Amino acid sequence: MIVNRKGVSEQVADNIKKRIQDGVYKEGEKILGERDMALELQVSRNTVREAYKILEAYGYLTVKHGTGVFISSPEYQIQKMTEAFFVSSDQVKDFFSVRKVLEESTVKWSIENSDLEQVNQLDRIINEAKEVAKTNTNFDRLAELDHKFHLTLANNSKNMVLIRIMHFLIDLLSESRMKTIQIPGRAIQSVQEHSKILEAIKQKDIVLAQRYMKEHLESVEKSITDNN
Repeated sequence: MIVNRKGVSEQVADNIKKRIQDGVYKEGEKILGERDMALELQVSRNTVREAYKILEAYGYLTVKHGTGVFISSPEYQIQKMTEAFFVSSDQVKDFFSVRKVLEESTVKWSIENSDLEQVNQLDRIINEAKEVAKTNTNFDRLAELDHKFHLTLANNSKNMVLIRIMHFLIDLLSESRMKTIQIPGRAIQSVQEHSKILEAIKQKDIVLAQRYMKEHLESVEKSITDNN
């Protein structure tokens, strides 16, 4: 029987979460249903139901009605966490403060871990963006290339946790990105700023690349706040 100061459903949730973290339950594995888990842990079925709701909310479990309860992937857990952050206009400053910290580390690790082909990939993204930005009409493609530049940098870092976080974090601003990219001159400015970051990466100058990334994100943040 599980007994301590926490509510019983929270204790059950902690117990199951520890099994997930310890690798007792594997990603994609189907675990016991409410009744059987209740019997195993010697608690009520309602307690297990509440525990499963807690773990589902945090992304540890995926409940498929009529099928069962399954262990979620780490990517899904991060997605559930980031979904809790709705980036409203008054949260943009905080959002970019976090993003600056993450992306400054991103360029550092990208310089340390990427090879020539990965640097060339960034070059190709920027060159295409330059061509598209000349007409300044294909906003969907410009937004996609902007997104691709930052995610490619993250992928080049070889840091799996950072990669997962960045994929979902950048997605939070997808709507704002589309609006921002349509501001006259903003698309070309972003491409120019990306070019500066890449040149510093080619020089393997971590400090300069971090400075250019910080300046770029501050510039984008200002465009968003000035046009809200």
